Amino acid sequence: MRLMGHAPILLLTLVIQVSCTRQQHQSKEEPAELYEVVSHQASSGEWVIVRVNNEEHTRVQITAVCDFYKWGDYEPVEGPDACDLSVGQKLIPNRLGTRPGEFVDIWQLGDTLFITRGKGPDRVHQQFSVRSAKVM
Repeated sequence: MRLMGHAPILLLTLVIQVSCTRQQHQSKEEPAELYEVVSHQASSGEWVIVRVNNEEHTRVQITAVCDFYKWGDYEPVEGPDACDLSVGQKLIPNRLGTRPGEFVDIWQLGDTLFITRGKGPDRVHQQFSVRSAKVM
């Protein structure tokens, strides 16, 4: 009969351990930073990209216009309709190649946003002029 009295405690302990393990596993799967392409307005050339920083728990909405797109050794293509992001696309920086997948580097310097993907002759550089950035 004494074992029956300990059953709820053992069950509760097991539930807590599974819950903690699951939360740790989920947080490891979340990238520290990602950029999601939310929209593109072809008439104005504006892209809306949301930067999510899971470590700082921040979201910043960036509105930008394409300056140029450059693929490998080809000449750059300039203008607001030159860039080739896809709405719904999630870009997760992989600067050091520590995860499987292609090289991805995204950084902002002042009012300029740079996105670089791929390597060698397939490397793509895209540059955007930031029109606004607001914390969500």
